[in-house]
Amino acid sequence: MGDLIDTAASILIHTERKIDSISKNIANISTPGFKRNIDISHISEDSNRSYLFRPSQAFVVDSSTGTLKQTGNPLDISIVGHGHFLVRHYDQYFFTRAGQFSKGPDGSLRDANAMVLQVAGGGDAIMESDDIKILSDGTMLDSGAPVGAIGVFTSPQGTSELSLGGLMPASNEPVAAEEGDFEIRQGMLESSNVVLSDEMVAMMANVRQAEGAAQLVRYYDQLIGQAITTFARAGR
Repeated sequence: MGDLIDTAASILIHTERKIDSISKNIANISTPGFKRNIDISHISEDSNRSYLFRPSQAFVVDSSTGTLKQTGNPLDISIVGHGHFLVRHYDQYFFTRAGQFSKGPDGSLRDANAMVLQVAGGGDAIMESDDIKILSDGTMLDSGAPVGAIGVFTSPQGTSELSLGGLMPASNEPVAAEEGDFEIRQGMLESSNVVLSDEMVAMMANVRQAEGAAQLVRYYDQLIGQAITTFARAGR
């Protein structure tokens, strides 16, 4: 009987985490370059009791490319193919596909969170003038003169869930993407790859699953109540 309540509790914890991940996806549906979290859970056999099976849960980032939208803003840039931008927040670095930048007071290219875009080889991306052109290989032209290249780095390995806004901490030394694996598009933004209808279907499925687990708990409670009543009568 204890296995029943353990299974129900495991299902409730499992679905709570999935619903939290789905909610994060929906919250970022309009975030440029956001990559949705997907659940790759499976049923694993208990190591001690072979007849008891429990869900094993893990989340990964769906790296499929979102739709590109033309904006005309020269500081809106997107990556076609594999790779991520690298942005700096003080001494912390993050990978992102969000390419919506603006020029700060010092000429550095910053995103909406004031994180500074990094160039290939390291350092902040800085443009002095407003005559900005970015070539498909990431080369930055300031009034026609090359001033560096936007850094594009390989997708980080071992990253599970994204933080709100689609940032991934760069815990190791970034590795530059291979030439030919990507193209930079100026004046375009990559939309998130979240499909609202898919997320809503997944949300409903998980709510149903949670309701089933709750029903198991109620069934267990009823059985315990009946057992107590039966033994109490037999002891009279």
